[in-house]
Amino acid sequence: MACESVDEDRWFAPTMDPRRTASVAAAGVIVTGALLSGCSQPPANNAPPVALRHTWMFGIERMRGDPEPQLPYTNRMIADLAAMPNVQVVFVGDPRNQAPFAAWQAGKLLVSPWLRGEGNCMNITYTILQSGQQQPAFGLVVPMLPAGQEPEAACVDRAATQFYQALVLQGL
Repeated sequence: MACESVDEDRWFAPTMDPRRTASVAAAGVIVTGALLSGCSQPPANNAPPVALRHTWMFGIERMRGDPEPQLPYTNRMIADLAAMPNVQVVFVGDPRNQAPFAAWQAGKLLVSPWLRGEGNCMNITYTILQSGQQQPAFGLVVPMLPAGQEPEAACVDRAATQFYQALVLQGL
């Protein structure tokens, strides 16, 4: 279809009901706003948190599926979490560490990891304890990678990182 020239004498604007014009204009503003809001960057001062807001004590129980007596994956998870900001970590499977964990006055988490639990990389159950009172218990499932078999050490590292990120997003 070729473009035709416009004869200015024959051109006319269709008449529209003013109420319809207003509703079409309002809809255009709403659609434009919705499209632009999806493309805009959040203000720099509203960046998501990257660390826990306060120092927390993590009491780590023996990881289910970890070979005794060395507990290499429990120890690896403790080392991974101890490297994170605002975290104190203690292995509560040793009776000598239960007293310092119980005496900690600020917020603390009792963490029960399960390596390869239910076919996942790791299942983590954790209970929040604040002011000596038990708060809700939560769970985190870290799925297996789809690419194939992941070594246990890599799974523990990934699970510790995802666990910490989940706590940060939770607002702890």
